[in-house]
Amino acid sequence: MLLTKALKDFIEYHEIDNQSRYTLRNYHRYVGPFVEWLASEHGITDTNGLDVMHLRGWMSYLQKTPNKRGKLYGDSTVHLWGVSILAFCHWLEQEGIISESVTSRFKLPRTEEKFIPTFTAEEVQKLFDACDDCKGCAPSVRKALTARNRAMLAILIDVGIRLSELVGLRLCDVDKGLRLLVVHRKGNKWQQVPVSRDAFRFLHEYLAKHRKRLAEISGRYVARKDDAVFLSRAGEPVTIHAVQHLFERLQKRTGIDGKRVSPHNCRRYMATTQLAMGRSPLDVQRQMGHRTLKMTNHYASLTVEQLQRTHEQFSPLRAKDSGVNQGLGRGYWDE
Repeated sequence: MLLTKALKDFIEYHEIDNQSRYTLRNYHRYVGPFVEWLASEHGITDTNGLDVMHLRGWMSYLQKTPNKRGKLYGDSTVHLWGVSILAFCHWLEQEGIISESVTSRFKLPRTEEKFIPTFTAEEVQKLFDACDDCKGCAPSVRKALTARNRAMLAILIDVGIRLSELVGLRLCDVDKGLRLLVVHRKGNKWQQVPVSRDAFRFLHEYLAKHRKRLAEISGRYVARKDDAVFLSRAGEPVTIHAVQHLFERLQKRTGIDGKRVSPHNCRRYMATTQLAMGRSPLDVQRQMGHRTLKMTNHYASLTVEQLQRTHEQFSPLRAKDSGVNQGLGRGYWDE
């Protein structure tokens, strides 16, 4: 089978399986160039010509070839490309399109585990204080956008949902009575996620007093259950890029330096803070929508405060003789 045809069938297979748009985009983004590279560098256009050496060669090529900005890809980026290629090759094997395994002897490049600092409580307060937006707008619009920004920030920090999950929230996904959000998770799953009283106060303020003003800009005077929770300055559903640009503005206004000011770092802050405060890792896992504890434990390793506290408590320099076996001597020998 032609590799281009195999790639098309591979993506269609995952579309039928209701994989997320993010996953499908990554397959287009990472597997497509691999297929093009095989044709241009090795003259291979058919799946029968695929070999493990080509997978290794592609990884080596990515490690040595600068990207569009003239910089070499980081280890984590190369690893991400490799994961998509592995998924494609595994699918070829499972579908019987290639008879011999090309993945059994292939290993992904090792990645360096980097420390990614998250926010402090003082920086979180700075972010809330910097939410005042659109100073050239009408006062009512400016108040609405400021309330929206604070609500989005509160939900990202308190609930720990992903950016795509935030912008996908609908009015019917907000349960005011129980303070729950119905979140569309990865893998086309829906999950009820709790919101604290403090965070829900920001969300209620926006929905009850200000969202209507933004909706009217686009001619929507009746709120329907499937309408987006968060609206833009033009009254349309807010986009992922719009929220990312908001965080760029927040970074400039707060002057927070040396760490990422992003929606995902809000998620990281939620996980590390709750784990450090003693919340059950299983509860944090469910809150974040992780399938296993492996990824949740990764967040647990990002905070050092809890480690410092327990190390101070159990320092070997403070150890005292427990008294066990006292008076029994060292052993059954003299020298």
